[in-house]
Amino acid sequence: MLIRNFMTPDPVTIQPETPVEDIARLLLAHRINGVPVVDGAGRLIGVVTAEDLIHRGADERLEPRESIWKENFWVSFLGPKGTQRDKAEGRTAAEVMTTEVHSVTPAMHPSVAARLMVDHHLTALPVVDDGKVIGVISRIDLLSLLKELENPLKREN
Repeated sequence: MLIRNFMTPDPVTIQPETPVEDIARLLLAHRINGVPVVDGAGRLIGVVTAEDLIHRGADERLEPRESIWKENFWVSFLGPKGTQRDKAEGRTAAEVMTTEVHSVTPAMHPSVAARLMVDHHLTALPVVDDGKVIGVISRIDLLSLLKELENPLKREN
């Protein structure tokens, strides 16, 4: 029993320059909670989740806006230097993604994925082989594992 047997292969991925609006459309269209961010070689560099995107809706600074130009001027003039925008102001995957990502390999036991999800309150994990994203394993995928364990003929000793 390995993660490769339960993961969703060939997941939807995005590039760092993908606009936030496109990410939201992808999440809705595929009914998924997050998407891995990969570089040109398919290597995992981050993850954008629905939680990362809802910062926009929860940021009371964004409405009402008198003038975006004026706001940007004052932020650039008075704001801290050398800091990144926060997630509510991000416009691309690179600006809103989480870079400290937990991942698993296809040869791991599914219990490793389950433990990471429970310990870190995650809904899914990228499955990475040689640095490249080859799949995603979610809580729903792990539920199918429980179904398999119910059958005594399929249990491992």
